[in-house]
Amino acid sequence: MTEVALVTGASSGVGEALAPLLAARGYRVYGMSRRPVDLKGVTSLPADVTDALSLVQATDRIIAETGRLDIVLHCAGIGGAGPVEQMPTERARKIMDTNFWGSWNLCQATLLHLRKSPRGRLVLVGSIAGFMGIPFRGAYCASKAALKTMTDSLRLEVQGTDLQVTMVAPGDIATNSIATQYRQPAEDLDPIYQARYRKADDGMASNVDAGMSATHVAEEIYRIMNRDSLKPYYVVGQFVQKASTVASRWLPGRLWEKVLAKYYE
Repeated sequence: MTEVALVTGASSGVGEALAPLLAARGYRVYGMSRRPVDLKGVTSLPADVTDALSLVQATDRIIAETGRLDIVLHCAGIGGAGPVEQMPTERARKIMDTNFWGSWNLCQATLLHLRKSPRGRLVLVGSIAGFMGIPFRGAYCASKAALKTMTDSLRLEVQGTDLQVTMVAPGDIATNSIATQYRQPAEDLDPIYQARYRKADDGMASNVDAGMSATHVAEEIYRIMNRDSLKPYYVVGQFVQKASTVASRWLPGRLWEKVLAKYYE
């Protein structure tokens, strides 16, 4: 029988690339985002991951129309920039609400149905930023680190079922995410931060512009989800980005901090 897949964040970036890719390869695909999407072969499913009730209602619709849910590919997320000392708390909270609590809400809405599938897959899209603290991206890094540890817990909790869970952690992706996310104006900051903030923000924008295509990441996620056995996480990106997630765990703390600080000078 045709497997049913739900792709969140389907209005842009990786989700927008992944949903029609799955449809073209024979899956029945629902594309979720806050606004309706028009993607070939994809059923639009408007919902906001920060609204737990809307996720339950959206999932109920999938079950009512198909009788099953086999795959959830969670690509929805937002970024943001600002120093911990001065970034507006409501902005930081919105990042956490979307990236972490949105993932939590999605799990609660879909896990019951995924566990009933003979080949259930839950793929959560995190970031290499979840493995380390990047300057002026504290809220974003914290949200992705929380997602990683939640994934670790969830994998242990669903042992003994047919559901497999993993997190895919991409490096820089060439999307419009920098242009659309909140970035605190440098002139609003204490002078001690301004020069380093501008340099770090410009560097982040440059890295994104030179990053992987969303289509490439979508292809990698498709390849990963079809493995017979899923590892706890997969890092997708350039060699130096993959190596950084290892170095952050194995280098002495002060040495790793110096390496990271040098990179973002």
